[in-house]
Amino acid sequence: MLMLSARAFSPSSQARLLSRLSTYDVAWAAVSPALAFIVRHGGIDHVDAMLTYCSTAFIASLLTFQLFKISQPMSRFFSAPDAVEVVKACSIAVAIAGAFLFTFTRMDETPRAVPLIHFFVLATGLIAGRSISRIRHRQREARKHESISEAVENIVIVGVSRLAWFYSKLVDEFAHGESRIIAVLDEGSRLQHRSLNGYLIAGSPSHASKVFDEYAAHGVEIHKIVVAILPENLSGAAWGDIKRISKQRGIALEILPERLLLSPSSKKLARIHSGDFRPERSSPSGRWLWKLKRIVDILFAATVLLVVSPLAIIVSLLVLVDVGYPVVFWQQRLGRFGRPLHIYKFRTMRAPFDRKGHPVPDSERLSPVGQFLRATRLDEIPQFWNILTGEMSVVGPRPLLPIDQPNTYSTRLDVRPGLTGLAQISGGKLLSIEEKDAFDEHYVRHGSIFLDFSILARTLWVMLRGDRRNEAIIAAALAEKQEHGKAKNTILRAVEIPGEPLPASGEGALLMAGGGS
Repeated sequence: MLMLSARAFSPSSQARLLSRLSTYDVAWAAVSPALAFIVRHGGIDHVDAMLTYCSTAFIASLLTFQLFKISQPMSRFFSAPDAVEVVKACSIAVAIAGAFLFTFTRMDETPRAVPLIHFFVLATGLIAGRSISRIRHRQREARKHESISEAVENIVIVGVSRLAWFYSKLVDEFAHGESRIIAVLDEGSRLQHRSLNGYLIAGSPSHASKVFDEYAAHGVEIHKIVVAILPENLSGAAWGDIKRISKQRGIALEILPERLLLSPSSKKLARIHSGDFRPERSSPSGRWLWKLKRIVDILFAATVLLVVSPLAIIVSLLVLVDVGYPVVFWQQRLGRFGRPLHIYKFRTMRAPFDRKGHPVPDSERLSPVGQFLRATRLDEIPQFWNILTGEMSVVGPRPLLPIDQPNTYSTRLDVRPGLTGLAQISGGKLLSIEEKDAFDEHYVRHGSIFLDFSILARTLWVMLRGDRRNEAIIAAALAEKQEHGKAKNTILRAVEIPGEPLPASGEGALLMAGGGS
């Protein structure tokens, strides 16, 4: 999927044509060009050139400050991203001023070094002013807590992680004067005697007793132990020592991931054990097949989207009139290696509640237009976007809802799920979960370009004919699955030409007989 910015755009009703400008920014924008001339010449010289440059640079700075809205962030919360925006604004302001003057005056009396000096003076002054404001705010906050400095809670963090860093920042910002971090403990040998956010990594959790004794000898009492990683990520000895010290010395023990609801839930998605995932496994056909498939998927999906775009517009209008807004909905299913996947479809069912909030029976929710879209598979058109983004393939195991996923890890999850697949043309909705899984595993083990094209051809036939079961083929697929991946000698042929009769038994071929997802 496309990567989106973590900061969303504000609604247009919240936007202002002109942003605020602080008095300090305006004053420094006026002073900094003159300071650049003074630094360059060691005094005031070429007054006309200096006034021309200063006035032009001042106007360019104000316009750029408006564009980047550098005065909107509060100075007491000044951060590195804010500093980057200030540097960008300063560089563009100086570039605009220089380009304008060079175009009309060639800057004959203005040394070429002045714009560069101006940039450094302007950026340094703006950043320094904001930094000083932040420092002064922190000092005022610290003075508020001086009266309770004797009741400070001493904390030891266990485990170097992003969560540990974040927790230390929270303590600095919101618990200054009430809580303080004394040390950090971690089992990594390379991390010993380094620091995290300025706090010393004093040793390993397995040596916590000695570390605590050393601090106690210097009159520092530890009141709380904060474990910033999951306990299972610590060695058994280290975790045992931490619990024993906490109990013996009466020190509060807090597991931060659990407190912040960051520990993994006991309810697993689709009941799949993560230890069963084997991403490195590939099919007997070789990994080259799946790389080639990706190229074919992109070309095929892009071509189809261009061709069917007029049809997609017509379908969107029909859905909008018959079903309502939005015209596209998503479902979360399981993708490759069991990762969550959002697939998109045109809506075919009306809202589950009427205008008065009363539930609508399912028999009334599916409209005639929706029935037509489902029967012709036109509701699946938005999934070509999933194919372009690499989440899906044109041909592959159809992604299942988590509730329909087998309890154990399945071979079907080794490859990208498909828009259509072997199960969809061999019975589709008429197949059970186990039968679908058997066909999908057969596809992963015996996939080929020829098989993919055969499935595509069969899919067109199924869209016209509808779903049909063939018990012999289903029995052969189930038998192969029971052999745990061993290819059966009875599966020899691949695909029948659409329209030809299917064999009466599974002997000799695993044929594909149509169906929908």
